[in-house]
Amino acid sequence: MSSLMVKGAAFAVLFFSSSSAFAFEPCHKGVPAIDIEQGNFQKAPGYISPDTQTTNPDGTLKEQAWHNLKQAIRPLRVICRYSDKPVPVVLPDSVDKCVFGSRRITCE
Repeated sequence: MSSLMVKGAAFAVLFFSSSSAFAFEPCHKGVPAIDIEQGNFQKAPGYISPDTQTTNPDGTLKEQAWHNLKQAIRPLRVICRYSDKPVPVVLPDSVDKCVFGSRRITCE
């Protein structure tokens, strides 16, 4: 009986965690710039431009966002552009939105 309860609990945890949205940060906080790149193109990378952005009253960039990323060609990567080197991070297929602002990127 306890084995059945453990299996049931494990199934419930797996079911609820897979159906809920999750957010993560592919780059360390403080990254100065990022790019989002789709596919494995040999001649030129397939950069995706943000579809929304907001600015501060002084005209500086406040936030950029990319939506509907599930339609992008896979693999989908965030390129974390640190001052010393770019670091590519492959995003899971479940990611549909990324927001970059205040030197931090969050994807969900």
